[in-house]
Amino acid sequence: MVFKLNKGSSLKSSTEIEQVLSLGKKVSNKYLSIYFVASSNLSKSGKKIAVVVGKKTHAQANTRNKIKRLMKECLRESDELQKFCSGNVVVNYHGKDVPNFSLLQKNIKTLFLSLYKKVSSW
Repeated sequence: MVFKLNKGSSLKSSTEIEQVLSLGKKVSNKYLSIYFVASSNLSKSGKKIAVVVGKKTHAQANTRNKIKRLMKECLRESDELQKFCSGNVVVNYHGKDVPNFSLLQKNIKTLFLSLYKKVSSW
C-alpha cells in the first residue's frame, strides 16, 4: 500500500509543527533530519507529515519546491513510513545542494529505520 500525501495527511499548522520540532524524537544525518511525535488519539488520517526546506540554505523558491517534490515522492514510495501507524512527522532537508532522487531515497530509508528502532525502545 502506497502512502498518499494529500491535504488530510499534510501537517500545516505552525503550532503542530513547532510541537513536533520541540517535543519529538529526532534522527538526523548529513542531509536530513526527521522528527516524530506519536499521537495518542487515532484520527482519520492516522499520520501527518510536513516537509521543510530552509530558506537560508536555498534562497530561490523553485529549488525549495523541487526538493520538496522529490522528498514527497520518496516518502510516498517509502515502505519504512508504513511502520508508523499514527503520529506527526516533520522531515527537514538541510543540505547545501539539490539532491538526486536515489540519494534522498537512501537517506530517508536509513533514517526511518533508525527512528523506528529509537521509537520502539521508547
